Amino acid sequence: MEEYIKLRKMLIIGIIASFITTIFGDMPIGWIVYPETGNKYMDIIIGSKDVSILQMAFSLFFGAIFIPLQYYGVKAVSEIIDKNKCKYCSKIIDIGAKAFAFIGGTVHVLCVVAMYIYKMEATSNLLQIPKTAIVFLIWLLLPISILFMSIYVLMCFAIAIPILKGKTVFPKWMAIFNPLLGKIVLNLLALVIPNTKIFNAIRMGNMGIGSMITFVAFYVLLPKELFN
Repeated sequence: MEEYIKLRKMLIIGIIASFITTIFGDMPIGWIVYPETGNKYMDIIIGSKDVSILQMAFSLFFGAIFIPLQYYGVKAVSEIIDKNKCKYCSKIIDIGAKAFAFIGGTVHVLCVVAMYIYKMEATSNLLQIPKTAIVFLIWLLLPISILFMSIYVLMCFAIAIPILKGKTVFPKWMAIFNPLLGKIVLNLLALVIPNTKIFNAIRMGNMGIGSMITFVAFYVLLPKELFN
């Protein structure tokens, strides 16, 4: 029973951290109407000039602190999957937890720094991206982002696969409550929902929303019987 209580506390930390990450870490830098260039990355680059320094400061501070704290929620999921004798998947999820702790916040900070550079340079097209920003992107932001996202995607599959295969105590339909859910649903909605500040802010928080959904699902559906 002590282990059950411990894991639920870890999931609560994960829920709170992902909520604060979404509201104060992600949404402030998404609270803009994007220019519609046909390229979502270019939209963010050009739109950076409309993000205030205060929005960026808010995002940088809360993202840097609370993204790493999502480690506890992911670590709890890893231990729960391990408790269900899915050790290989558990190890992958555990690596994902460490990625949140040591890389996630760094990626977020670097993204905000990139937006700041674009704002200062008043970038309006690809040709105007300064050389310093290109070097920053290619040699720092891109490699770290690719590393984190590769681990993140593997972690998401490692959470879903044992549930879908019926190797856990959870119903198979629970596999839908996965960190990838926020990214998939919100990016699909972006195809039909108008380009507004509120929706763009919510979409910017898609990873935090995905984490929160996952932690809540595990918290609600975690059976005490697993720890008897």
